[in-house]
Amino acid sequence: MVSRRGSSDTKAIVCIFTDRIRFSNNWVSHLSFAGLLGAAGFVFAQQHGLFPNLNNLKLFSGKEKDAGDDSVLVPGLQNLGNNCFLNVILQALASCKDFRSFLQWVLEDARDSVAGELEEQLPLTYALSALLQELCTVGSRRSVSSPRKVMVALTDYATNFNLTSQQDAAEALLHLISSLQEEIVVCYRPSQSCNLSDILFSRNLRMLAPSEGLLGLMELKRWHKHLRGPFDGILGSTLMCRTCSSQISLEFQFFHTLPLSPLLHNGGYNIMFGCTLENCLNKFLNAEKVENYFCYRCWHGAALKYLSVIGAAEIDIEMVRSCGGEDQCDCKTSHHLQRMPWSNSYSHILKQLIIARLPKLLCIQVQRASFNMFEEFKLSGHIAFPLVLDLSLFTPTSIGLNIEERIEMSSEYQKPEASRKHGMYRLVTVVEHFGRTGSGHYTVYRSVRVPSQEEEEDCEELCWFSISDSEVCRVSESDVLGAEASLLFYERL
Repeated sequence: MVSRRGSSDTKAIVCIFTDRIRFSNNWVSHLSFAGLLGAAGFVFAQQHGLFPNLNNLKLFSGKEKDAGDDSVLVPGLQNLGNNCFLNVILQALASCKDFRSFLQWVLEDARDSVAGELEEQLPLTYALSALLQELCTVGSRRSVSSPRKVMVALTDYATNFNLTSQQDAAEALLHLISSLQEEIVVCYRPSQSCNLSDILFSRNLRMLAPSEGLLGLMELKRWHKHLRGPFDGILGSTLMCRTCSSQISLEFQFFHTLPLSPLLHNGGYNIMFGCTLENCLNKFLNAEKVENYFCYRCWHGAALKYLSVIGAAEIDIEMVRSCGGEDQCDCKTSHHLQRMPWSNSYSHILKQLIIARLPKLLCIQVQRASFNMFEEFKLSGHIAFPLVLDLSLFTPTSIGLNIEERIEMSSEYQKPEASRKHGMYRLVTVVEHFGRTGSGHYTVYRSVRVPSQEEEEDCEELCWFSISDSEVCRVSESDVLGAEASLLFYERL
């Protein structure tokens, strides 16, 4: 027989359970009474110590305790139809102070150069800036904002990206950034003191020849602020031959996110236990050997030795010695060199990526989607990430240019960017995905500075919130660090 007290406890737990748990349409449409009763019994047994080992699980951690102490909250976002992937990006950007400042600066600068209302000329920038400011509002009551205006404005640019069907959050971020750049570059106008003819652009939107003097430098800085957003960094890709100590190529490209692959177990289906973000960065930036690559310098060096050994004519040797090589080389057609034994394996070619320019805001994408010959699957497992990331440990002090070529690099790509001061980043947002690849649900952890509860005036404290669309609750740092992150947003200190 069940006591009256036990009966009332069970009934109370059922009421709490049904009141606290809200499932979205993406998960479960309804729960049966028997299921609720069983779950309530499980919670009742756990609270009375029948399952002591379950206290270590995240379900029974301090997160629920923190959620009940919601003295301050930030707004949630409406789910207008499978757009949780966009909601987490919007919440993440709201915690990025440099991004909000960038949008405000663009709007202020455009007031003098754009004819008409800003809301009409820069609809995406205007709507996004307003929404992010709204999401930074801290209050004691729960509130929900709407992303509708941003979605409508974004649809005009990303026409092939359906915002009401399940999408990848990292892809949504890239579409949003590229759409902003497209909108801003159209409305960009040089200042009155600078002629359009003084500014030349290459195909990758790089300014090649700013006008001379102070006005030209000011215009260059203004141009950078328009077309190089806070997420823009530069990756360098170098190809070097260890055998002849020559640099074959050096190329640069912009990046908005760093796609990092985790370390895997031998089977390749799960992330290795103890894997850290630093491990993933090392894997991304470590040099890798390039197989079967023809190094023209190695070949010409071997050709000179071969011609000397066989006693070839001096004119043939001088032709090889003076050859510039590369694509225009026709030394292989020589009668003697056609018989020279050669294999591309004689050259030791290495390819390496380097972070040449650090962005103000660093977005790291953990690539959890993987493939085999049968299906696409999601890599599960935790990757440890720090609250403060020191990227100077992964940025070389030099690019590795061939000293003989004496190539002068801009100071933008040298020591100042690699210094410890410029390489320190603070974690501001963590995006987590639940479910299978191509479906499931996104949630986000974001940090917000709120007024301190202490007596000191003008004092703020950093609080973390867990947000699932319109649902918002406060959490601890340990809850954040325990997330299986898909996207990590870091802000440079």
